[in-house]
Amino acid sequence: MFENIVGGVISGWMCITIVVMSYIVYKDQNNITIGPNPNFYILGFCINTYSKYGIVVSFCFINSTMRTLNGNVLHSWIINEIQDVKNKNIIPKDKAYTLSCISVLYNWFDWFMYMNILLSQIDMLLIEIFADIMVTFYLTKHYLYLKEEEAYTIVVDIEENNMNIIL
Repeated sequence: MFENIVGGVISGWMCITIVVMSYIVYKDQNNITIGPNPNFYILGFCINTYSKYGIVVSFCFINSTMRTLNGNVLHSWIINEIQDVKNKNIIPKDKAYTLSCISVLYNWFDWFMYMNILLSQIDMLLIEIFADIMVTFYLTKHYLYLKEEEAYTIVVDIEENNMNIIL
């Protein structure tokens, strides 16, 4: 229930921010560029050809996939397997430290690249958002499928064992 309230508050905040930013962009349309151009720089490199632009777009898609996997898989695993004191699964220490460090290092790498790319042009933001949403939808669909499969397996096991338990 609380997650619905938080989701509504975050959605409202995004709507207000989008309206304000749209107004600012509308008032200053001279600075809006899309695609390769001589004023488009990332990390000091001029992105003025379609091949360079294609490399940047490809990087954005791949990195957005890695960001979503890091957040939805690795970070979730760290929370559920390492940080949840009620979880009594024994995790090899080298695996716990390795995956925790990979996640932290990736967060810093991603933050650095993300800021340099997002602050360069509006189309980079749109590409990042689109890629994140695609991967998030895929992962959510995958996790929901796994939950359905688990629920189906429990029902089949109960029926095969002639147990009269209602889920």
